[in-house]
Amino acid sequence: MEDLEDTLKKFRDMLLSLSERGILAYWTFGEYEEARIYWELAKKAEELRLPPGLLSTFRKLAKESEEHGDGLRRLYVKTYGEEPKRVELPYIEALSLARALENPANLEFVFRVAMETELVAKKLYEHLASITGNREARELYEFLANAEWAHYQRLRGETGLMGINVEKIEGEIKKKGFL
Repeated sequence: MEDLEDTLKKFRDMLLSLSERGILAYWTFGEYEEARIYWELAKKAEELRLPPGLLSTFRKLAKESEEHGDGLRRLYVKTYGEEPKRVELPYIEALSLARALENPANLEFVFRVAMETELVAKKLYEHLASITGNREARELYEFLANAEWAHYQRLRGETGLMGINVEKIEGEIKKKGFL
């Protein structure tokens, strides 16, 4: 399987090949895809009778991702006067996060993947904020980068509550340069 660092570089390069309009459309649908995966994780957590706090966290992250998609969609419509069209690239957050569905009973794996995914999105949003000439888009990208960091922190806290070694996970994430 491709290393997440390689995946991040590949996606950054693909995103930068798009116009600003394409990037905004990409992230709009990407947030909705991320929400779909978090809803699936919540469903799996419920099926596996995992602690209610974990189920609640996945539901909150799903709802917030939907809200992020809505905010990006509103910016797109305001900026371009039409609904965004789906960009035919894989959605990095959903693609990365879907790995957590491979073995939802392995909570350490689920949390590591989810935490990495939030950091990847944070880094990409920060990068987009640094290159856009659109003030409103920059502010939204900065807001979303901060929101992804908050998601990471929420997952980190839940990881500790589940008795999982947070330091071990963060050590693995640091080795990849995401933290």
